[in-house]
Amino acid sequence: MEVSLKEGASRLESIAEEVYRHVRDVAKGQLDWELTPQTSLYEVGLDSLARMEVINRLEEAFSIRFREESLYDLETCRDLFALIAEHLSVSLEETANEPANVPEDGAVPPIAPEHGGASQPDATESDVTQFAEIVGFDERLALAAAAGLQSPFFRVSDGVQGAVATIGGRQAISYTSFDYLGMAGDPRVAAAAKEAIDRFGTSASASRLVGGNSSILQSLDDEIASFLGAEAATVFPSGYGTNASLLGHLFGKEDMILYDELSHNSIVQGSLLSPARKRPFPHNDFAFVDRLLADVRGKYRRVVIAIEGVYSMDGDYPDLPEFIEVKNRRRALLYVDEAHSIGVMGPSGRGICEHFGIDPVEGDLWMGTISKALGSGGGYMAGRAPLIEYLKYTTPSFVFATACSPANAAAALAAVRIARLEPQRAARLKDRAILFARLACDAGLDIGNSHDTPIVPVILGDSLKCVQISHALLRHGIDAQPILYPAVPEKAARIRFFITAKHTEDQICQTVEVLARCLDGDDRALAGSS
Repeated sequence: MEVSLKEGASRLESIAEEVYRHVRDVAKGQLDWELTPQTSLYEVGLDSLARMEVINRLEEAFSIRFREESLYDLETCRDLFALIAEHLSVSLEETANEPANVPEDGAVPPIAPEHGGASQPDATESDVTQFAEIVGFDERLALAAAAGLQSPFFRVSDGVQGAVATIGGRQAISYTSFDYLGMAGDPRVAAAAKEAIDRFGTSASASRLVGGNSSILQSLDDEIASFLGAEAATVFPSGYGTNASLLGHLFGKEDMILYDELSHNSIVQGSLLSPARKRPFPHNDFAFVDRLLADVRGKYRRVVIAIEGVYSMDGDYPDLPEFIEVKNRRRALLYVDEAHSIGVMGPSGRGICEHFGIDPVEGDLWMGTISKALGSGGGYMAGRAPLIEYLKYTTPSFVFATACSPANAAAALAAVRIARLEPQRAARLKDRAILFARLACDAGLDIGNSHDTPIVPVILGDSLKCVQISHALLRHGIDAQPILYPAVPEKAARIRFFITAKHTEDQICQTVEVLARCLDGDDRALAGSS
């Protein structure tokens, strides 16, 4: 069947409408500006996971399956138009407006009917194993296996001693751990956890509000507040849940949430759960935030600026004094996620405030985790005492979740006390991180913007190569994970190294040497799987 130009234009309008509808749906319907072909998917708050949700919806809506390589670096609505048009034999005019031409002989398959009609749902809607996103995921895994690529993820460790893990019966220097200060293996931390089990059992067995509180948790709250220099703090059962719950809890439809475009998924999801207007801003760009708030601050009741103490993908950090200046000038609030900066930043590891010599009272909301440098599991929120008291009675992820286990709370409490007594751990961590970064740069490796933190990415810009190099490293006794599209743009695919105070100088020198050799192709099995 031939399609006229008029029919083609109508077809393209239908594509555009469908794209806009799903972009709005995934953004939770909170967009109050008009979408255009040039609209940035980042600007409307769609991180890599949200963009993949849009892709999955469009595949189902048009009954098509996109090629994996075509999903790289989708940045605008027009990129989505082009992706669909390619499959439907519809061509796009190179204009800034809605494209309008199709080939005269291009047959266009019909669009799948809207859900909710009279027809009965088929297996793709009623059988979980046939959901479009699951089938697509299985196909991608099968393609990788057919190419001889074994997944580098979910590697099973049989034991960990310091910076060395046992994987498949062989020892490997591990760069996959957040145990920055080496607390998880400290005998004093382990002894505290065991003693807590003897006193309180293996579970808190209730939320803190109704019976799961303990003297250990109370002491941990106080110890964290004192370590940070904050008025008060309280421990949540989950770091992810703290971000995901609190932003939606404190900020409503009259408010605005601004978050760094490289913010952790928990911040993005927490923002999406809020009815507030939300918008990402360019990474670490306090001047952009200042200009934006100069224009829009008066439209909103509360405005919060969400940043991180250290960014876990890139190993860089914000200019905290500048963000504080902006938030004060524009009468906004500052939310800082210190998951990767507590124990890491500052001469004694007290976080980004210590690094910059800032009093925490200058900020508003200091979130962090006890699951990384503090060798345990859970999150915390610190700040002004009245705020923390309010959050303890009202935050969903605190009130409706079982509290941190006694063992986890006791381990974290011991770790904080050891960190205070042994600030040399943080100093040694910084020395090891600087050594790794210097050697990597000397070897000509691209570590992006990482500096002065124990997170060092080596950017390769090729997901397939990252998987190959990760396997090659493991063959040489080094465990380092690749970070692939869509977690990062394809051009930013990388191997990520987490340095800890337990790494020795010899281990770091050996690692960079082996990595450079693998990247030079000096590994016979580089192209295959392990």
